[in-house]
Amino acid sequence: MVVRSVNPRNGQVVKEFVSNLPDDVLTALAKGREAQRKWMSEWNREERIEAVLELRTALQAMKDDIIATEMLEGGFPQKDVIGTYNGVIKGFDHYAAEARATADYDFPLDPAGWPDTKATINLVPHGVIAHIGIWNYPFWQTMITMIPALMAGNAVVFKPSELTTMTGLKIKEAFDQTGMPSDLIQVLIGNAEIGKAMVTAPFDALVFTGGRATGLDITRNAGVKPMILELSGNDPGIVCADVNVHEAARGVASGAFSHGGQVCIRIKRLYVVESVADAFISELLKVVARIDVEHQIGPLIREEARAKVREKVHQALQAGCELLTGGDNLPGLGYYFEPTILKVSDDSLDIIKEETFGPVLPIRVVKDEEEAIKLANESYYGLGATVWTCDPKKGEAIALRLEAGNVWINEHGRTINCGELFQGWKCSGIASTNRRITLFMKKRTIVNHLACQARPHWFK
Repeated sequence: MVVRSVNPRNGQVVKEFVSNLPDDVLTALAKGREAQRKWMSEWNREERIEAVLELRTALQAMKDDIIATEMLEGGFPQKDVIGTYNGVIKGFDHYAAEARATADYDFPLDPAGWPDTKATINLVPHGVIAHIGIWNYPFWQTMITMIPALMAGNAVVFKPSELTTMTGLKIKEAFDQTGMPSDLIQVLIGNAEIGKAMVTAPFDALVFTGGRATGLDITRNAGVKPMILELSGNDPGIVCADVNVHEAARGVASGAFSHGGQVCIRIKRLYVVESVADAFISELLKVVARIDVEHQIGPLIREEARAKVREKVHQALQAGCELLTGGDNLPGLGYYFEPTILKVSDDSLDIIKEETFGPVLPIRVVKDEEEAIKLANESYYGLGATVWTCDPKKGEAIALRLEAGNVWINEHGRTINCGELFQGWKCSGIASTNRRITLFMKKRTIVNHLACQARPHWFK
């Protein structure tokens, strides 16, 4: 089996790779277990942290190469790739601080019921983490697993998306320049066949970002193990009656069309209060007309992806949606699609009910913010949402009523500190209150009766 990296800007094959075999998964797992034991037994916490920081140094030395590679096989605009690269580099210090602050702790016990007793909560790494990578943020999404997982004491076996294999191999190349155990990070090359083998293998935890259908399949087949799942979203945006239409139109356009619309937390459906609808939509169309598609948005990842988006738009038009702009492929080389805005009046249509992974924005005009909140929450997704208003208090009040794990007010799609606390609700993920580094740990509760005496309530 061969996987190919293709330049989406011209459709040319950049490089071919021979895939691993499913049996290689268990081999990698065994090597990872040995490396992880060495990592924990021969390195103390501070030594592990410092070793992971060596990876940052290696990545910084390879900055231009990493950015060029991701742009080449992903087709993404340079600004997007540089932004995510910088976010990863800054994330090392954040997770180093988190690792140093995360330690075993004593749990207070009532001495009346627990005389001479101490309870300790022991935090330990899961062991070997399976990470199944994505193509739309292949560097960033891999590193927000790798950095905290390694600092927590784990090994990582990861499969880059078959569409962005080259970027994944750049990460391994950087790792090989550090002093960490050689098999602490391993790369498996391949398509869904390798991913499925990773899901069913006895890894100690599994990380996956991707579509809802694949996520549901993983939960059915992975067995009982910790899973960090981010299963996409269908993020609503709400444009309030008091909005500054000029400023909000710029934010919404960026939030809907950046990165080719190939973003899990992009604005994928927009609810605009009717009192400002005409003015806002007019301004939004002006902003979209000024977009440089080649340099500001970029192409879709493959022709199949573009065809899927085009078909979905065509079905929406057949169902009665109004095309305000765009709606078709751009002529010439590459998998470019016009930034598209549709006006809809029925949330049961696929164009607004289901996620569209491309530069398409359906807009529905609503009576007021109450109707917008109701419609926004009528989804089995719950990854993100945006609110656009000139009243920060109103924005916060609306945010507290939205059923989403991440809400931006007069902002869009910017995660905090290299993926920290970025989790979805509903079918968009397994919700958690944990900070990210502790997602890569498990706890052991140790109850220690300090006195070697029988308890009064024990059998005699």
